[in-house]
Amino acid sequence: MDNDRHKQRQQKLKQRVDEHIAAANEVRGILMVFTGNGKGKTTAAFCTATRAVGHGLRVGVIQFIKGEWPNGERNLLADRGVEFQVMATGFTWDTQDRTGDTLAAR
Repeated sequence: MDNDRHKQRQQKLKQRVDEHIAAANEVRGILMVFTGNGKGKTTAAFCTATRAVGHGLRVGVIQFIKGEWPNGERNLLADRGVEFQVMATGFTWDTQDRTGDTLAAR
């Protein structure tokens, strides 16, 4: 495909996207779920929450497998109006109770 045709297609696509954005009249929140193996999920989630709070947005945090021990991120964000809901059953790999963990999650 030549460069001019590519530019035309991109301009048409941009125009359609811009039209959809202009027609949007419903304000919705965003639900983000951080999952996966290994480290980094909580750090990524708190960074995202901090960025949103910094832009004046409302933020809530739900943690499924953490405990309720104090942590700096929660202290910082809670002082800025972020609501926390913590399952507080601890880490699932500590309990080794799949049935109990499933019931707690439900």
